[in-house]
Amino acid sequence: MINYNEAFNSARLVPGAHKYISDWKKNAENFRNAMIEQSKAEIDFEYSDEKDCKMDIFNPGPYAKATMIFLHGGFWTDYNKSYFSHLAMGPVLNDIRVVIPDLPKCPDFTIPEIGNEIVKCVKTVSRRFKGDIILVGHQSGGQLAGKMACRGVLPEEILSRVNTIMAISPITDLRPLIFTRRKDDLNLTEEIAENESLVDQDLSENIPVTIWVGTDEREIYLEQAKQLASKWGCPWFKSKNRHHFDIIDGLETKSTQLMSVLISSL
Repeated sequence: MINYNEAFNSARLVPGAHKYISDWKKNAENFRNAMIEQSKAEIDFEYSDEKDCKMDIFNPGPYAKATMIFLHGGFWTDYNKSYFSHLAMGPVLNDIRVVIPDLPKCPDFTIPEIGNEIVKCVKTVSRRFKGDIILVGHQSGGQLAGKMACRGVLPEEILSRVNTIMAISPITDLRPLIFTRRKDDLNLTEEIAENESLVDQDLSENIPVTIWVGTDEREIYLEQAKQLASKWGCPWFKSKNRHHFDIIDGLETKSTQLMSVLISSL
């Protein structure tokens, strides 16, 4: 039987993985402070009545071509928005407003309940800002972003404004997680795993989805990306020599292949 604890252990595959995480936090703080100094940041805007459901907003200036929502990873249990502010840099340099929300965490919330809070976040963004909406998520955040593309999750009036959804190294099939040490922390049952697995869901009509993964990822992430691309008939890209921790670096600068694909239809 496959050792799924090992299969999902991306840190074991990447030397100095902990340094990537510490660098995220440092780079995020530097970017956030710079945007605050320029009066281009709004910190801790509430999107739900639930405790800690707040989001940071980074504006390119008085004009924005679209609004991007970035949903971070961490297996629905770890990290918060303060680790990821710097990933707004690339979109902001392309005149795109960026919203980075804090996500509710398991085990206080179930994965379906976290998804419901993200729906509230998207609704808040749609009320607050005009124009196209882009959703981007990494790992468990990729599952949440993809869930927004599933039939019946978002209202039609909001779906009509979704320009694209990008899932980066997403977890698309949750059933293997039942066989890991994370099961209890995730409140994961067979029913939840099946209902929250994107590979078992139908894609809403006319919602462009792109899947992005690194060639140096764990095999399970490559396989799950491929499975969802096949199920939904959507394109998937493999960034050469990228792994689970640096795959999101493509959001940090103005001109990368990832950014070019992300904003190609604006």
